[in-house]
Amino acid sequence: MVVADVDEVLDEIGFGWMQALMVFTCSLTCVFLNDEIMGVGLVAVDIACEFSLSNKQLSLLSIAAFVGLILTSHYSGYLTDKIGRRKIMLYSMVLAMVSSIISILMPSFYYFLFWRFMTGLLISGVSVNNITYISEFTKVKLQSVVVNIMCFAFAFGAIYVPVVAHFLSPLNRILFSWGNFHLRAWRLNMLLNSTPGFLAIILMWMLPETAKFLISVGKMDRAYETLNRLCLKNRGKDLASLGITGVFQADLPESTDKRKFCESLWYDTVPLLKPPYLKNFLICTVILSGYFFVGNGITLWFMKLRQNMSDSNMIICDMIKYTKTSHSTSICPHKTSNFIDGIVLGCAFLGCCILISLLLICVRNSYIQFSYTIIATICGFSLNFLKLQVPILIVMVLFSSLLASSIPLISSVLCAVVPTHLRGMAINMSYMFARLSVVIASALIGNWMVPYCLVTFNIFVVFALVVTFFTFLLPKI
Repeated sequence: MVVADVDEVLDEIGFGWMQALMVFTCSLTCVFLNDEIMGVGLVAVDIACEFSLSNKQLSLLSIAAFVGLILTSHYSGYLTDKIGRRKIMLYSMVLAMVSSIISILMPSFYYFLFWRFMTGLLISGVSVNNITYISEFTKVKLQSVVVNIMCFAFAFGAIYVPVVAHFLSPLNRILFSWGNFHLRAWRLNMLLNSTPGFLAIILMWMLPETAKFLISVGKMDRAYETLNRLCLKNRGKDLASLGITGVFQADLPESTDKRKFCESLWYDTVPLLKPPYLKNFLICTVILSGYFFVGNGITLWFMKLRQNMSDSNMIICDMIKYTKTSHSTSICPHKTSNFIDGIVLGCAFLGCCILISLLLICVRNSYIQFSYTIIATICGFSLNFLKLQVPILIVMVLFSSLLASSIPLISSVLCAVVPTHLRGMAINMSYMFARLSVVIASALIGNWMVPYCLVTFNIFVVFALVVTFFTFLLPKI
């Protein structure tokens, strides 16, 4: 009978139906998160039609939720490492869902904008805890594969929103009015975006807290019970029958419970900014920020860019300028065919994720990231000279999808190089900077796309190229 390391116990338990349920639940949180944060970009043109928005106002709308996420990411990371991954996700999903539903009922743009900001503020607890949660129930060798499979849900979310919007497009009229409030199809679409969140809350309520977190806060007996339950469900026998009577985790920090909040927050952050974690943390953060800047930045404006593209034999920037000068500044009515382009974007994202899962069987994580960033950079550069809508659509979709689909890869690397007691903080800090890059990207597109189109696109290409260089510096895991 022995007291075993928690990672050795997870190796012994293996991957079974309980982890499969956890993956499914975390996948639903991914769909919910994607639909709430990125989904607004796919119906942005319809929102702009109702509220008569300018490009600058659309830019504000696209970044509102991201700004909320940035403001609370660090605090969410702190709470995650103090009170648990599961509890924070539950609180966050419930509050974010309430905020999202309130936003749908808002009759004017700036009230709507405020509640989209509040949704981002409240959903930060979900944003990366789902990755941390499933990683801590998975043996190290399978973490990259499992996290990537779970993140297929982001791709399904990217498909789900335009599919629903496409089928609701015949309802492009006022369905119900009450004062200044008008119920249109885009509001129904956003309401349906919350459906995966309801299911995720129910399932997460039934799942346990991670054993690694419980050990990190000194709850050894509960950690053992959690792993014992997992073993019984997966293997049909308890840990005692395997000769394991207890669990531990090496290199746990001293308790910080007696410190004040600000002191404790600083104490928990400082180790990430010192060796041996600083180098890998910075490399992962730069790469993640690049993936967000290009992948999510372009995705947020994808529908608007497609709406402004003509059928002429021109490069994309000439198309945008031609449409701007030769047509009315109004973008209504919306081209419903562009929802099909949104579905294409989501399917391409899903295809890239599936290919990553297959490649991970025999190719290192860092090699896959390098290959994806090289291809994405070439696609982005080709927008300088490609003509006709179909080739431009293909390279735009690949430019965005290749980098966005690599986000789970770099997230799994960050989970692997940071210890449990710093993992929630590290993930949330890294994502905080990544989301800031999306705010910058959206501001660039919203303000520069028409007057400085080629410059704007090539800034995105340069970011992709920088990320390619940094993938060389990743640890080989």
